[in-house]
Amino acid sequence: MPEPTAVVVPRMNTNDDQAVLVKWLVSSGSAVKAEQPVVVMETTKATFEVNAPCDGYIFFELGSAVMVDVGASIAWIADDATPPAPRAAAGAQPPNTGAAAAAPGPAADQRFSRKALKLMRDSGLAAADFPGADRIETQDVERLIAQRAGGAPAAARSAAEAAPAADVRPLEQTPSKMIEAAALERVYRQVVPSSVVIALSEPRLQARLKAVAESEGVVSPLELIIFETARLLADTPALNGFYAGGRASAYRHVAIGFAINAAGRSLKVPVIRDCTGSSALNIARSVRDLSLRYMRDELTAAELSGGTFTVTDLSGQGVVHFIPVINERQAAILGICAERPGCASRDLVLTFDHRMADGMLAAEFLNQLRDALEG
Repeated sequence: MPEPTAVVVPRMNTNDDQAVLVKWLVSSGSAVKAEQPVVVMETTKATFEVNAPCDGYIFFELGSAVMVDVGASIAWIADDATPPAPRAAAGAQPPNTGAAAAAPGPAADQRFSRKALKLMRDSGLAAADFPGADRIETQDVERLIAQRAGGAPAAARSAAEAAPAADVRPLEQTPSKMIEAAALERVYRQVVPSSVVIALSEPRLQARLKAVAESEGVVSPLELIIFETARLLADTPALNGFYAGGRASAYRHVAIGFAINAAGRSLKVPVIRDCTGSSALNIARSVRDLSLRYMRDELTAAELSGGTFTVTDLSGQGVVHFIPVINERQAAILGICAERPGCASRDLVLTFDHRMADGMLAAEFLNQLRDALEG
């Protein structure tokens, strides 16, 4: 009997290594036609359907709300209705699994011995925890566990964290939140985050906004901050790059993403490209166009990819202080706070990767940004 054909998770975007299986469009064991949509998947950038690669009978074991690696086989299509031998879906991870979500995918297997891989999965370690090594054995994993354990074996901590408790209940998360959580786990397994804060004069900011409105057109605080941030980032490569594999890299361009998370919708970060060549009014137009497309569910994967820096604004929610979280393959993120009651000022918070920059450089960047915004 010929081998069944695998249904594989396609790569929809270069930055997405995982996707969430949202729902099956067919039942296991049913007949399908080539190019027939069989499953709905979601990444941080898009929701998409995966089609059957050929005619036949489809079989699968995964349910919904499962995270899988890009390139993983999630179903198989056989020539007849006889179920094939059980096959594990490579890279499949149930939601909210902590250690399982950190396990290395199939692409990492060649570098690791089988015993090392098992110990890594049990201990919540990932392939990214061993950059630059050509071969990893059990003793290498044990050494890293000992360095991080702080007296308790990582495997023991992982098992304790995963143990069910009688006084808790599962909390359902959206596919986008599951993917976001997995990405942040990867980032903060490596990043060394630090934050600096500076106070921005609200009267001076409003005066600057009025001056821009008179010369170019009306812009919001967010739009003006993106404009001035982009100009500064062009001369601050340590905040417009990322650290990976023991090496710091700077992007050759500035593309700023801004976080949007409207009620009833998932968090998205549309990206404004070629920021350094735009006027404040053109930046404002880009923000408004992308925001409208977000509300209409029209944002494309390209419009949600390629950011080199992120700005997140919680001033509209009255938040006077928060620490923003750095995004994947970025070195920094800027948070905009609301005006403090009775202070006539608002905080600007910069979280940065200490492997790329230091507090002095971050403070200098914020001071220059404040001076630009206050005119």
